[in-house]
Amino acid sequence: DVDLTPKVHGTLRGKYEYQTEEKEGRFQVRTARIDISGDLSKIVSYKAEIDLCDEGSIKMLDAYTRLKPWNNFEFTIGQERVPFTIDAHRSPSQQYFANRSFIAKQVGNVRDVGAEAGYTFHLGFPIEIRGGIFNGSGLTNQKDFWTNHVNFSTKAVFYLPVGFNVEISAQKIKPDDVSVMMYDGGITYHHKRFIAEAEYLYKHYAD
Repeated sequence: DVDLTPKVHGTLRGKYEYQTEEKEGRFQVRTARIDISGDLSKIVSYKAEIDLCDEGSIKMLDAYTRLKPWNNFEFTIGQERVPFTIDAHRSPSQQYFANRSFIAKQVGNVRDVGAEAGYTFHLGFPIEIRGGIFNGSGLTNQKDFWTNHVNFSTKAVFYLPVGFNVEISAQKIKPDDVSVMMYDGGITYHHKRFIAEAEYLYKHYAD
């Protein structure tokens, strides 16, 4: 039996900032997200997420259908966060601190429209591999966007014993006329209530 009841989630974050040099402050609604997800069958699931106040504007974030014909394999098509870096895929409700890491905010903050496949297998410990191809159109430029090239992103996570996770990923984007390749590696250590992460990113473009 499959539970067809939609699941509704939300995240609200309000904050206050104060600039000590200018002696000025402000209140801000940083996040006002709502999402709906669920299953249509044992194989088909879906998710739609919208942010009602992303720095003052409304944005459709996720809108995808996911197929899972086997236990270890899944295929996703639609609009989603591309698989890249440690921290970028975490929603605000999953973040450990008040803001994202520098890499996630400045480099890994990419949502796009495309198709992605994921596979999980075991070699004494779980290994998750994800990869996809994407338009490069971003969230708002889909209707009249046609291209003769695609962007891609791949990511592998090794869930090692004793609380260690190792992540390696690569991404190719082409924001204008120059292709950009990025390579990322990171490690996470998680023991009870202690978490430590380190990450390195290499970005190559324009020779």
